Amino acid sequence: MNIKNYLVLLVTMLTGGLAFQACNTDSDPVYMPTAYVNFVNAYAGADALGIMLDNNNINTATGGQPLEYGKYIGYLPAYPGSRLLSAGIPGTNTTVVDSTITLEDSTFYTSFFYGHQDTVSSILVADKTPEDYDQSNAYVRFFHLSENTPEVNVNLINSGTPTEVFSNRAIDDQASAEANADFTAVDEGSYTIQVTDTDGTELALRDEVIALNAGKYYTILTRGIIDTTQTPLVVGVFQHQ
Repeated sequence: MNIKNYLVLLVTMLTGGLAFQACNTDSDPVYMPTAYVNFVNAYAGADALGIMLDNNNINTATGGQPLEYGKYIGYLPAYPGSRLLSAGIPGTNTTVVDSTITLEDSTFYTSFFYGHQDTVSSILVADKTPEDYDQSNAYVRFFHLSENTPEVNVNLINSGTPTEVFSNRAIDDQASAEANADFTAVDEGSYTIQVTDTDGTELALRDEVIALNAGKYYTILTRGIIDTTQTPLVVGVFQHQ
């Protein structure tokens, strides 16, 4: 992927061994195979998650603190290959996700944790530049990660005018997330984001305006539980850095 058009000579070592440097006898940097992963916490069953990749705590990127619900960590470098991914509830022995993922060299990914209590899931998708990429457009995609929610539509609202961008989206699993991982071109602009059921009834509205900038990539998601007050259905969005 060339979302940021940067790869891949690493000259520093991250705590926990997610990435490393190697030098030849002349002290010139040596190319090391590397993947890059975003981590997103949409799991409504806890205030935060402790996330491990193999035996490495990725929360070193948050100053050692668990990743709070609704937050994300930007791309971290990681060794390619088969990796053990797990997430647990801080301060307990409870592991909510324990899975194996496969990372490829020179590839960018986003890892999502979502669900509530016993219905915990994780998905991993590759973040790829569209073949018809046009730097004059912004690019968005959507994942439906909220609990007990019907199929939804997603509207971008600009100056009071809604434009439906995604339709009839059921709650995602790994297969549907992979099928919906491509980014869709939209006009650059400032938007609020509305989620409705398939009849057009509003389920959630992100009324904080977000600027979708030309040439940039954004993931929109639902998280939380419909018809609850503690962790209600909300619309999240983040820019891929």
